[in-house]
Amino acid sequence: MSRITRHPKYYLHDGSISIHARTVFRVHKYFFERESEYFREGFRAAGPEGDGQSDQAAFRLDDVKISEFERLLWVFYNPQYMYDEQPINHWIIILDLATRWKFPSVRDLAVRQLQKLDMKPVERIITYDKYNLDKSLLLPAYILLCKQPSRSVDDGKRLGMPTVLKINEAREYAQRLAAEQGCPSPTSADVEDHELVEILKDVFDLS
Repeated sequence: MSRITRHPKYYLHDGSISIHARTVFRVHKYFFERESEYFREGFRAAGPEGDGQSDQAAFRLDDVKISEFERLLWVFYNPQYMYDEQPINHWIIILDLATRWKFPSVRDLAVRQLQKLDMKPVERIITYDKYNLDKSLLLPAYILLCKQPSRSVDDGKRLGMPTVLKINEAREYAQRLAAEQGCPSPTSADVEDHELVEILKDVFDLS
């Protein structure tokens, strides 16, 4: 029998379930049952060899790195005042796991924290689109792209053709509006932000 390795921080002796994610974590089942449909169903379906009642019968997670699972547990076992100290990648990993494992409250938390952080507009759009987040949250990023005089080929490829076409359409609408308002050499950067918001809402079909 292979030797069981316990996580140095998240093997809690008052924990109620063992979870194997490349090492053994002993945590409180309550958080997972309360927050996640994925784990509620997984625990019910687990047989006695993987129900997490002991380290030898740990509930298995084979598609996650130790460092990733640590970040998810960090949400449950660290004080809220530490949330604002974490970098972008920390919250993207939490967003990824919360989406994959159906933790809606944790997913909402990750989105709120990302909203507070300074992300480049292209990175924010790509991330939010990947996880199917509310597109209205992207209006500030869309505005920045509309007002940029140019965009790199690489950024265009990463954004994808549908988004690039919509941004270009919004830029054209804004440029025409600026011309109608009397700008001698109109660009999309010449309209007010609130006007650009309405254009973008229309182009992206946002309520």
